[in-house]
Amino acid sequence: MNVLGICSGRINGNTEIMMKEAFQSIERKCGAECKLVRIQEAEIRKCIGCETCMKNHLKGNFEFRCVHKNGSDHYYFIEQLMREADAIIVSSPAYNLLPTGPMISFLNKLHASGDYREVVHANNKVGAAFSIGGTDWTNFTLNVCKMTAMELCGSYEALVDAVHFDFIPSVGAVVLEEDMLTRMRRLGENVADALLTKQKGEKPAYRGTPGVCPDCHGNLLEVRANGVYCPQCLTKAKVSIVDDQLIAEFTEEEMAKNRWSPWGQELHDNNIRKGHAKAADNKEFIAAERKKYAAMDYAVKLPELIRE
Repeated sequence: MNVLGICSGRINGNTEIMMKEAFQSIERKCGAECKLVRIQEAEIRKCIGCETCMKNHLKGNFEFRCVHKNGSDHYYFIEQLMREADAIIVSSPAYNLLPTGPMISFLNKLHASGDYREVVHANNKVGAAFSIGGTDWTNFTLNVCKMTAMELCGSYEALVDAVHFDFIPSVGAVVLEEDMLTRMRRLGENVADALLTKQKGEKPAYRGTPGVCPDCHGNLLEVRANGVYCPQCLTKAKVSIVDDQLIAEFTEEEMAKNRWSPWGQELHDNNIRKGHAKAADNKEFIAAERKKYAAMDYAVKLPELIRE
């Protein structure tokens, strides 16, 4: 068995130390081989939004990957490690309420991974996520790390653990927090237990921090004109207040329309197809309008960089 840890923090910083505590537990409990990818030191060419990969994949051409060719960055090396892994753990410190920029860039690149999504949707990997912040300015960090783990592992049902910690601003200072290190050892044990459970042909249970949403275990709600939703799953909730406590209930009917479900995925793909079809029908008009806007030169000229 193989476990891949994807860490977006400093080298030998808090998230890496925490990942290694989890690895030690995994190795002791199930003997899986653990590997660490440091996203912060990886070269990941950013997605430019050209939609070439999406257009090809919607046609069933999964041989096409990206306009940035294999070998031009580290993405496909990491993707191969993801394919070989039985479990993937995603981690990041909080920067401006979110995971780090390199983690977001890495997630954006997943569209260019050929048939990877189809493979993991058909056979989920075991997933886990954790994050840490210097203060409590961390609101979206764990939720995005969980979403990344879900994307890499195939489903929110693949998640077996997720946990976040606050108020550790200094490099390596997590070593002073034995309760946090103990919790990371438990995360490792939960991942190992899930791997052993899958070996028996059984479905692992989620053992992480509980959330409001029963699908993604997220703790966020989004208020829209027509109701309240989980912003990650887009599952509609019935909300009430009981004894000054906000209660969110999700029906089986609404959960079946989760954006990550087969129904939601098909809706998503069909909406993209409709958008591309409309653009194709109006390509000459779009080209003329783009030429008009391209002539409006507001862009600031960036200075040359000093290369060391």
